[in-house]
Amino acid sequence: MTNIQITTLWSTLIIEELVRHGIRRFCISPGSRSTPLTAAAARHSGTECTIFPDERAAAFFALGYARGSKKPAVLICTSGTAAANYFPGVVEASLDKQPMIVLSADRPFELLETGANQTIRQSGLFGNYTRWNFQLPEPSESTPAIAVLSAIDYAVKRSLGPPPGPVHLNLPFREPFDPVETSWSGPWVQPLENWKNTEEPLNSFVFNRTEITRSSLVRVKEILEKASRPFLAAGQLDPFQDAEPVLGLAKKMKAPLYCDITSQLRLHGDTEALQPLLFSQHFLSDYKPDAVLHLGGKIVGKHLAEAIRRWAPEHFIVVRNHPDRYNPDHTATLSIECPPVEFARLLAQEINRTEQSGLQLNNACRAIQRELDQYCSPENPVTEISTARIVSSIIPGDHGLFLANSMPIRDMDNYAALRKGCMPPSCGMNRGASGIDGNIASAAGFAQGAEKPVTLLIGDLSFLHDINSLTFLQNLRHPLTIVVINNNGGGIFSFLPVADQKDIFETHFGTPQNYSIRSAAETFGIPFMRPSTNGELIACYTDRCRSNVSGIIEITGTRDQNVMEHQKLNAELRRIIDRHL
Repeated sequence: MTNIQITTLWSTLIIEELVRHGIRRFCISPGSRSTPLTAAAARHSGTECTIFPDERAAAFFALGYARGSKKPAVLICTSGTAAANYFPGVVEASLDKQPMIVLSADRPFELLETGANQTIRQSGLFGNYTRWNFQLPEPSESTPAIAVLSAIDYAVKRSLGPPPGPVHLNLPFREPFDPVETSWSGPWVQPLENWKNTEEPLNSFVFNRTEITRSSLVRVKEILEKASRPFLAAGQLDPFQDAEPVLGLAKKMKAPLYCDITSQLRLHGDTEALQPLLFSQHFLSDYKPDAVLHLGGKIVGKHLAEAIRRWAPEHFIVVRNHPDRYNPDHTATLSIECPPVEFARLLAQEINRTEQSGLQLNNACRAIQRELDQYCSPENPVTEISTARIVSSIIPGDHGLFLANSMPIRDMDNYAALRKGCMPPSCGMNRGASGIDGNIASAAGFAQGAEKPVTLLIGDLSFLHDINSLTFLQNLRHPLTIVVINNNGGGIFSFLPVADQKDIFETHFGTPQNYSIRSAAETFGIPFMRPSTNGELIACYTDRCRSNVSGIIEITGTRDQNVMEHQKLNAELRRIIDRHL
């Protein structure tokens, strides 16, 4: 068998085995060295291939796809810096525990560290951010074909976890690369006869998720039943249907439930949005829980962590489904590794509380919602705050909502509407490393993975950072509506003490750009709107959701105006809270 024949078969086996594991989405960046893999993926009837000239965008698209589908996408790239451009997306996938498989083509060993063109050290490139990284040998009949399949099986298993995350396989290829016709006969493929006659992978895996022990349930039950003021917090939970037992536990305990925007419960009509309560010193002083139960992943806002430090509860219990430490303030007293939603469901069956826990918060929470609704009256000018609340209120329940970092996700967390009588959308965000990069690509991938239209709420700097990802919006099977908050810079910096340093703030922190979002939309052939009132936003956003076509809505304002709007509204919310407690 010639070198190109074995290389062609080698690559075909890899793609076929991935497809047999149910992996369909392949994100391919054009390149010469990766030709055997690209050709095998492109010609397989079971794949969906998307081409990305920018490898960074490809990685973030794959990340969003994993969030939406709970399956890994496969990234294919050529040698050199191509794989290095995956790094930000790999880091985010690792920290946020999303599956991803990277196949990087590489030069053969005789070209490494010789000054050969487009050659870097690719093996182990992503360091500790992969669940597994492995260098396959160069295609050769001396390597058993069954060993190639076994390596792919193990890569899929490690990517799916627990915990899920990225896997990197580095594949050196010698020239020539162009695939040729091959025969599935001969001594090299003969051991695969049984495999060829099925549609199953060579090795399948049964995942034994961490079980919930009786002792942990009893211990937490005793703590919460003895507590006079228990408090629940829901961090990142997926998907929404799996998050509901946490809400059921809070009702059974008659205890307040803080629903982070990542919990899939923040917009649920049966919850109370407790975030604004943490603005009030009165609340923080009068309500001091003696036991806090945190279910799920990270919390977006800093106010809850600050409150817990101030309250210093006797018990702070963290339940999460991975072995990594989650204790950034070193205040946790008990850490339990198990599925948090199942833990909540079983605990609700055990717990027995007959008294309401702590302060009566319902009246204050309802008054907050009325004030926020009035703030969003149709005749009022549209603001960053009203944009978040309006989008959360009228986005269709069968759509997805993706939130970019910095101000958009914080505004949605603090001011989102509670959707009485209608299903909340599924929410996605890049909160592993919380960067501003790749959000357009991630949101587009989230839409394709979840197989539903998605709305992305994003700031102007994050939009600019990923503007090249607008290239593939026209060809998305499931459309993406982008709502851009344009305050000409990094709005979140205006809330920091450095904003008072007038001699350096605007030039070194404010980051004004003065580019035209309308022109960017026109360049990429994307419909564009710019509403000026809340009523206009409601109308144009509703039209966009009905259109089934990707589009861009720009919300304009200034950073100084945004700070004043937040200060004024938060002061009014504090007065309302203090009046009702």
